[in-house]
Amino acid sequence: MRAVFAWEGAVMELSQLRYFCDVAQTENMTRSAKRLHVVQSALSQSVRRLESELGVALFERSGRNIRLTEEGRVFRDRIEPLLAGVDNAAREVSSARDLRKRTIRIGLYSASNIVTDAIVEYAREHPDAAFEVTQDVSDEHCAIRVDTSMVGRAAMRLSGAGAQAEPARSTEFNEAIGIAVPTSGFAADVAELSMFEDAPFISLAGSRRFREVTDELCEAYGFVPRFSFVSDNPDAVKKLIGLGLGVGFWSEHSWGSLEGSGARWVPLAEEGFVRTIVVQLVAGVEEDGPAADFYEYLVEYCAAVLPNGGANA
Repeated sequence: MRAVFAWEGAVMELSQLRYFCDVAQTENMTRSAKRLHVVQSALSQSVRRLESELGVALFERSGRNIRLTEEGRVFRDRIEPLLAGVDNAAREVSSARDLRKRTIRIGLYSASNIVTDAIVEYAREHPDAAFEVTQDVSDEHCAIRVDTSMVGRAAMRLSGAGAQAEPARSTEFNEAIGIAVPTSGFAADVAELSMFEDAPFISLAGSRRFREVTDELCEAYGFVPRFSFVSDNPDAVKKLIGLGLGVGFWSEHSWGSLEGSGARWVPLAEEGFVRTIVVQLVAGVEEDGPAADFYEYLVEYCAAVLPNGGANA
């Protein structure tokens, strides 16, 4: 493809402009021909054609010596920034293309703490890796999705949240859902929902999938938790529970330890308080690309962090 510029009726090829700028710098056809890896006759012809198209002499010739004319200097001063801009644009486009190719786009709807930690560790080992994380369930451009497997009415309510690509690979991890209670004042090693009929519940905001699961499980047992406080800060939730201001459903591993918060995790006696975290590699993703590599890394990371959860591809 020929890159051309039109200027006051003259049509100039990009190569012509590059040839001119090099000759303007060296003021020596032989030297420029060697630098540009072209034959000298072709270079001379290109410069003459450019002068003809512009209708001005760009160089003064005296035997084998040449030098810029006043018009040549004006043209050089205008063209050099233009060529620099073209080169910069080409580099930026190439850089953007390379960044896009190595960027791993993740739809993160569950287990955000685990996945974020995995991203940090992976980035330390792969400094060229780039990530984009979204919580928009309608986003169809994610290479990896991390979600909670939904059942029953919860799945039906969320089925219209946005079309999702079929996974090429999928791995599931099971994680127990217990209840976080104040360390002091609650001595039982296993809790029953009936113990918390009058207790205020404290919820972690932004955990919609988790809330869907716990709400449906509570409904199955005829239990309605009374939520009195919601926070998007896990540390604040832990602190409030530790101060004895309420209790809260809490994942066994993926939300982090309660140690040092004044709260502790207790399993529930009722069956079914388990959530399934699903890690998916979307179909069509390059098997030898960065997304597939991170998928394998994330699966291994989750298997280590969720020791009680079985992984099934």
